[in-house]
Amino acid sequence: MCTIVAKRFPNIGWVGVKNRDRSAPTKTQLVRKTLDGMESVALEDETSHWTEGMNSRGIGVISSSLFPVATDTTAQTIHHSRNGALLAKCLAESTLDNAVKILENKVSGCVLVFDKDRCILIEGDHQGREQRIKEIKDDYVARTNHGIMLPKAGYQPHSRNKILELRRLSSESRLYIANHVVEAASTPNELMVLLAHKWIDNPQLNNLRTATAEISTRTTEQLMLEPAKLLMIVRNVDGTLDFKQSTANPAGSQIEVGIV
Repeated sequence: MCTIVAKRFPNIGWVGVKNRDRSAPTKTQLVRKTLDGMESVALEDETSHWTEGMNSRGIGVISSSLFPVATDTTAQTIHHSRNGALLAKCLAESTLDNAVKILENKVSGCVLVFDKDRCILIEGDHQGREQRIKEIKDDYVARTNHGIMLPKAGYQPHSRNKILELRRLSSESRLYIANHVVEAASTPNELMVLLAHKWIDNPQLNNLRTATAEISTRTTEQLMLEPAKLLMIVRNVDGTLDFKQSTANPAGSQIEVGIV
């Protein structure tokens, strides 16, 4: 239940931004790993172990769910996300094509895998049984929580369940806004700013969401990945970052992490 976008900027290349949505405040840690001289840096949810980030070869990955949730709850149970493990594994790959191969016929949801030169979109149903993979040839792409290449994936229109109907409406509104935002943004920083702007009075229809009486989903973090600079920017919205700016970049770090 998130918004993901990517845009190819002149003289910068592809940049990805995610607004992460959860049904309760999150606690997120920063995980740095180095293998054979290649570093990866990821945000990892301490409850679900959902993982997204970038490696020092400039390969980044962000994702949004296509799993319809019919009930709304603030209860958080500790578990190990299958998708999170796959995304972490693809960050150990040194080429974009190899990273995509890790996810083929396995990962679910909408996933953007990119470096500064190329951006690949994967859409998979919530069981990972059906997938569509596409290299983005336009200058931008956006996804929320209903399938575009797989229309039957994610939240469906005209549901008899009120929560599912509201979530579909939210997904459509957020995608509409995200497409306009990503087209209009002139800098990577502006992507984050515009995705946090209040465009509509209804707090569930904006890209940066806040909880309502009916739906507790809210945006917990924003994440930006800029492969050309090996730069990761994190903004806490409604959660806890289990790291500080003063300790986010130890000596010898290949990827710079900023907290805003």
